[in-house]
Amino acid sequence: MLLVVVDTEEEFDWSAPFSRKSRSTKNIREQYRAQKILDRYDATPLYVIDHPVATDPWATAWLRELAEDGRAEIGAHLHPWVTPPYTEKISPSNSYGCNLDPALERAKIETLTETIASSTGVSPVHFRAGRYGIGYGTLRTLQDTGYRTELSIAPHSNFASDGGPSFYGWSNDPYWHGTPGKLLGIPVTTGFSGKVKNWGPMGAPLLDNGMVRTLRVPGALAGLGLLERCRLTIEAVPCDALQRALKSLVRDGQRLLTLSYHSSSLLPGATTYAKTEAQRDALLDCLGTTLEYFTEVLGGQIVSISAAEATIRENESL
Repeated sequence: MLLVVVDTEEEFDWSAPFSRKSRSTKNIREQYRAQKILDRYDATPLYVIDHPVATDPWATAWLRELAEDGRAEIGAHLHPWVTPPYTEKISPSNSYGCNLDPALERAKIETLTETIASSTGVSPVHFRAGRYGIGYGTLRTLQDTGYRTELSIAPHSNFASDGGPSFYGWSNDPYWHGTPGKLLGIPVTTGFSGKVKNWGPMGAPLLDNGMVRTLRVPGALAGLGLLERCRLTIEAVPCDALQRALKSLVRDGQRLLTLSYHSSSLLPGATTYAKTEAQRDALLDCLGTTLEYFTEVLGGQIVSISAAEATIRENESL
C-alpha cells in the first residue's frame, strides 16, 4: 500500500531566516495540477495543512470540496514560527516543534487543530510535524488531543545540524505510541537500494558525515550500484532512483509506504526543487510515472490514510 502525503504550506525562502510574515499561500492554486494526476489513479492524498493555509479562505474552500468529494483527506502540519501563540524566540532550533516548551507546543497544536476544524469543517486526526520536528512530548500531546496517526519520523535521517531530531535506528514499519491501538505512527518512508543495501541502516551516519559528503562518497556508492539512500519523494530525487527504492523496499517485504512532497514545489521559484515551470512539470511527470510504476509494475495499491489506518487497526498488529 502506498500513501500520498502533501506537506501543504506557505511558500517562503528556505535559505533565509524564519519569519512570521512569510504566510503567502499562492502555491495552493497550483495543486490542481498534481490532483489531476492523483485522480487518474484513484489516489486519495492526505493534505496536511499548516496555519497559513488553514486561514486562507480560497485554499480551505478548495480543500473542503476535495474532502467532501472523497478525493482527498485533510490533516494538520505544524510550522511553529507561523502558528500562534507567538511567545518563543524565532530560531532554527525553535522551528522544530519538539524543541519548544511542551506547553507551548501543545498550545500551537491546539490552535492549529481548532483553526483547521473551523475553516474546513474537518477535525484533523492525522498529523505531520514541520521539518520532521517530533519528539516524545509531541506524541503525548497528539494522543491527548485526539489524533489517531502521526506521520513525522524519517528513518535513517538526522536533522541535528540546526537543532533537529535524529532518527537513526528507526525502521519504516508503523508503530504504536503508548498503548497499542491508540496513536499510530507511520514513518516517512526512507529506504536503501544497491548491492550492499543491508548495510544502509548501519551506514547512514557515515553517509551524513561532513568529510564523506565533501568527498562525494554517497554519490559514488550510488553510481556504482552499491548503496543508495532514498526518501520517497519526487523532490531532489531522480525518478529512476525513486523506482529503485520502491522496488527494493517492496522486495524486502515493506507493505506500507509513504510518498511525500511539498505543495510549494508546484509554484515555480518557491522552492529549490522547481525553480522553473519546466522543472515543476518534471516533478509532476515523476509523480505520474511513480504511481504508474507502483501500481502496474510492482502491483501495489494506492490507498487513503483512513484505509491504511483501518487495515492496521483491524488486524491489531503491524
